[in-house]
Amino acid sequence: MYHKTKFLDEFLEKHSNIFKQIAVGGKDNKNKQKKIGNDVIIMKKNMQISKEELQLYIQQFYEYFENGYEFEDFLKLYLEKIGLDEVSVTQRSRDGGVDLIAIRIGIGGFSNTDAVNYYVQAKRYKPTKKIPDSAIRELKGTIPFGHKGIFITTAKYSRDAVKEANNDPSKPVVLIDGKDLIESCIDNELGFVYTPNFSTISMNQLMGKEERDGVTNVSGNRTDEVDLGEGIVVEKYITNNDIRARILPVPRIIMNAIPAEDKKIEVEFNEIYVKKLSISKDRRFLSGVTDVYRRLGIIGEDGTYHPVKANWNYLNGKIFIKVIA
Repeated sequence: MYHKTKFLDEFLEKHSNIFKQIAVGGKDNKNKQKKIGNDVIIMKKNMQISKEELQLYIQQFYEYFENGYEFEDFLKLYLEKIGLDEVSVTQRSRDGGVDLIAIRIGIGGFSNTDAVNYYVQAKRYKPTKKIPDSAIRELKGTIPFGHKGIFITTAKYSRDAVKEANNDPSKPVVLIDGKDLIESCIDNELGFVYTPNFSTISMNQLMGKEERDGVTNVSGNRTDEVDLGEGIVVEKYITNNDIRARILPVPRIIMNAIPAEDKKIEVEFNEIYVKKLSISKDRRFLSGVTDVYRRLGIIGEDGTYHPVKANWNYLNGKIFIKVIA
């Protein structure tokens, strides 16, 4: 019996089906699973579970999240690990029907011409509920021409919803239902230990929760929210290519908020170091960061590069960056 828990990074590195959906904007269910008769499903790990067991796991997964906000937190991790960048949870009070936004960086990060923008709707609904086609239309109404949508739910989709998702090639919407999520989690040991049992402990570790006096608490503050009013907060990686080029690419949502006439901007790093950096002509990155990278250890004393994740905050005309080792 297999009891070792593996977490999201291993899960999504091996996760091909959902990645293919996001890459092409449609479902790819080939080789996802095999069925024996009408009652038994064989998962990728060569194990059999009944439809009744699968429904039980979907219900347990749904009940784990206390509310839709926790479900969004989970999906942020999910989308980051399948290769999307600049994944942000939108401000909850004014999201206009979109719960998360993300992009898929173009080839090699050389240009934005082939980057793909995603608008994501998340719905933590009872597994028995069916998402109507009107919900898909509402999401599509927020998607600019040429962008893509992803609708993720713990419930199901009606037939009309599936048709609606695919009737406009200029605004395709990827549909991921509760069954898709659970089968992926079971196959890749995300939140489950085998023979599959839903594991609250595993999910707590994944979600960064702590057990204190019998009460589960979320550790740390939300640093991934996007506040389109008072401020903007987003996560973005500083990659080897960025370090090598001595540039600091700016998340698009933040750059769009900086006045077009500004040529420089003040940036505060880790609450201790402030420097005014130049904005590139194409308004994609900041330059003059060599000493910053050295001071923060991103460029080591021996000249080695150390990619990091950074939390970006734009507030009152100033950028605040917190580097996470």
